[in-house]
Amino acid sequence: MVTTVEEPDPWERVPGERAVSYAAFRAFRDLGPTRRLDRVLPFTEASYDTVRHWSSRWAWWRRAEAWDSEQYREEDRERLEAIRVMHQNHQRAGRAAMRKGLEALQELPASHVPAGAAARLLELGARLERQTLIHSVEELQGVEEEDAARDDPWQRIADELIGSVDGDERPSP
Repeated sequence: MVTTVEEPDPWERVPGERAVSYAAFRAFRDLGPTRRLDRVLPFTEASYDTVRHWSSRWAWWRRAEAWDSEQYREEDRERLEAIRVMHQNHQRAGRAAMRKGLEALQELPASHVPAGAAARLLELGARLERQTLIHSVEELQGVEEEDAARDDPWQRIADELIGSVDGDERPSP
């Protein structure tokens, strides 16, 4: 049986690294894109030369870059999950809109709903659901949209509905 020993993450304390040096490294690491050695000085009683020595000896730049990469990966995971939840909500809303539209159409006398308007509502509801599903798959796969505002299925369908309502001549009740 092979036992694997998991190596610690690069941003963890290195064997032999003193607590005071590690505390200074954490301050450096947490500075993010603005990190510079001189910006660590308010967080330690060490001199600039000592901080520079620690950063070299304990590979602060490499370790901080590894930390940054891990933070970006975590942000990406969280963003992907938020996108999944958002698209699930959009799919449910599209289905609900179709259901409500169907219910409303079923309650109206046929003489109040032009056939073209009923067909258009069903088409738009189905298209919203389909486009949301397609958009979800593309976004989850990392496909970039050239113009996100133009390709927003909710906005396109809202624009089309407004155009349909403005352009339809409905008989008076």
